[in-house]
Amino acid sequence: MNPLPALARLRSAARLAALLSLLAPFVAADDPPPGAPGAPGAPGAPATLHDIGPGTARFDAAVPAALQVERVRTGHLLVQPVVNGKPAGWFIFDTGAGICVVSTPRVPDLGLREAGSLTALGVGGGEGARLLRADSLQLGPLTLRDHPLMETDLSFLQAHLGREISGIVGFGLLASCVAELDLVAPRIALYDGQHYELAAGSWTAISLEQRVPIVEALFEGRPGRFRLDTGANSSVTFHEPAVRSEGLLEGRTLSDTRLGGVGGFVAAKQGLLTSFELGGVVQHDVRAEFAIEAKGNFAEAGTTGNIGCVLLSPFVLVLDYGHSRLALLPRDAEAGADGR
Repeated sequence: MNPLPALARLRSAARLAALLSLLAPFVAADDPPPGAPGAPGAPGAPATLHDIGPGTARFDAAVPAALQVERVRTGHLLVQPVVNGKPAGWFIFDTGAGICVVSTPRVPDLGLREAGSLTALGVGGGEGARLLRADSLQLGPLTLRDHPLMETDLSFLQAHLGREISGIVGFGLLASCVAELDLVAPRIALYDGQHYELAAGSWTAISLEQRVPIVEALFEGRPGRFRLDTGANSSVTFHEPAVRSEGLLEGRTLSDTRLGGVGGFVAAKQGLLTSFELGGVVQHDVRAEFAIEAKGNFAEAGTTGNIGCVLLSPFVLVLDYGHSRLALLPRDAEAGADGR
């Protein structure tokens, strides 16, 4: 069998995963200095995540918690929200997205309101993005009012995912509920966080940085802090400061790759980790990408890297952003995952 087509597909998937993972810190987390161009309060200044009000949320107990979910060939989970009373098409369900996103071609049909602009940060620096608001966004039992969405063109994803992608469900929705995710089944269920009780396992504290959950894990026995990103169909990607400080390229068989996103690409290497431990589960011979250019998001030293859905597949995830906690339930215990 000729291995080259499979290798090409693997490299293409890695590039796609990296791009999708960058939708998480896609919006600037740090404000410019007061009085500087673009600083909060300056005329025409773009908004930052800190400026964006979340709107309101309401649960309908008569609507089932479980959503209609499709798992596409890349491993991403898709859902179908209703925006301003209209079916909005397929949205990626993405813990790594710091704000919900709507694709540019869908904007005219959904009756969204102009709400200013955002600064999107990526590999090559900052880019402007339009901020919109929906009078209502409904997904299963949850309805969000006056809900913010960032506009960007996601048309290119259809070739990779096999579906036209209308948007991304991210922090704005996840902060308003408790979400159960089984990336393999697939299954997503949304619950009112005020009444949720974990039926099995235990909670682990997480932090939310740039509106993305951060978890602690061990890579080859070393501790690290990683973004939890179901929108990335990779295993684990390391930021350049961690690659350098931990000597992650030394003594490892590597090949060249690139990690891409907003504003361009950075050079990287790919290879195997001997082990990666998350939630008490150790996985061996884990494929990883190592950024070797300190640009954009890959220059961030505060976190070690990014965990994608390949490493998360052994678990049922229970995400409770409202209480800054997470449960990672081994899939053999999934029968006890439901909390009502």
